[in-house]
Amino acid sequence: MCLFNDVIVSRAPGLEDMFKIRYLILMMGLFASYCGLIYNDFMAIPIWAKWGSCYEIRQNEHHEEEAYLKEDCVYPIGIDPTWYLSTNELSFMNSLKMKISVILGVMQMSLGVCMKALNSIYFKNKLDFYYEFIP
Repeated sequence: MCLFNDVIVSRAPGLEDMFKIRYLILMMGLFASYCGLIYNDFMAIPIWAKWGSCYEIRQNEHHEEEAYLKEDCVYPIGIDPTWYLSTNELSFMNSLKMKISVILGVMQMSLGVCMKALNSIYFKNKLDFYYEFIP
């Protein structure tokens, strides 16, 4: 494996830095795909998956389109793509993304604090446990 990497690096000297961060680029791509699944979009275009939508779009008597919620329908993953057709789509999406970002951020910080507690217990550092984890 090292020989293969050395051969590629010797042929393309500009790729030396890319080999150092190849796993970072891979993880960025994976997490970007994960966020696309959460928000049910690909490059800002909604994905109309095989399970369709929980809303049925019909015209009313004034020939205006209205969305009616289907009975006992739960969208399996992401956001229902019919939301992209609504008039309040921008405010709904921005509100939802902000709420999800705050929830994920608090979860990540809580995990960091708990890991700090476990590390202070493992390394028998009482000062870190009492003055960094407890407060």
